Amino acid sequence: MVGGNDQPPPTQTTQYTMSPEQRQILNLAMPAINSFGATTPQRYQGSTVAGFTDPQISGQQQVLDAAVPQGTLATNAGGYTNSLLSTDPNAMRDDAIAAATRPIVTNLTEKELPAIRSGTVANGSYGSSRQGIAEAQAIRDANTAVGDTAAKLSASIYGTDVDARLKALGLIPQTQQAYTAPGTTTSAVGDIQQQQNQRLLDEVVRNFNFDTNNTGDLAKAQELVALLGGLPLGGTTSTGSVPQPNTLTTALGGAAAGASLGGTIGSVVPGVGTLAGAGVGALGGAVLPFVFK
Repeated sequence: MVGGNDQPPPTQTTQYTMSPEQRQILNLAMPAINSFGATTPQRYQGSTVAGFTDPQISGQQQVLDAAVPQGTLATNAGGYTNSLLSTDPNAMRDDAIAAATRPIVTNLTEKELPAIRSGTVANGSYGSSRQGIAEAQAIRDANTAVGDTAAKLSASIYGTDVDARLKALGLIPQTQQAYTAPGTTTSAVGDIQQQQNQRLLDEVVRNFNFDTNNTGDLAKAQELVALLGGLPLGGTTSTGSVPQPNTLTTALGGAAAGASLGGTIGSVVPGVGTLAGAGVGALGGAVLPFVFK
């Protein structure tokens, strides 16, 4: 379009330049970068995970083998068949009652009854009802003593048995742990061996990558490039463009201004019209930019 502003907008470009020290470091890094870039990576041929050691396998099997007795222990811990109770409580109770009541029975049969019979023989009443009543009274007293002793002893034994079973139940976790202790210890030794094997395998893989995949060159380049950020830049350079004035636009602007001036002059000086003023303005608008360029 005639008279339009077809000039491009102003532009400015800033360029950063390296300092001599930065350029020197980059020059040192470039060979390592090129060497690593020219290498086709290869995968390590083999597993990179250390396998189970013999103690680990053995310890795991020991723990598995302990699972069966652990379950049996938990099932039987509250019963009389619990291996923690070495004797049968019923048999233990019967033996204890027999031992406690034996003196009562012995005293009855070996002392009281013979004494009653001897007395009746002496006074001539042997075989009489009086003898029978006396013997019956002695036997009744002995039975009462036996019953009281057995009841008290049974209660004591029962309480002791319940307390023992409750304690046995409380010991189940520790007892189960005792079953697995050998396997756990063996496996722990294997864990340490596996960790060492893994470290040795990792070293082999690192050496493979260093020798085959040039990871040493990459590490060197990374270290050198990292140093660039800590050094100051060499400087900056800015370039730009400033648009030149449009001659046609300037001339038209001058003509418009001259026409206005000519109109003013024509009103004062007859015979000099607006057209003349416009011509003068146009001439000035076309010439002045070249004069002051």
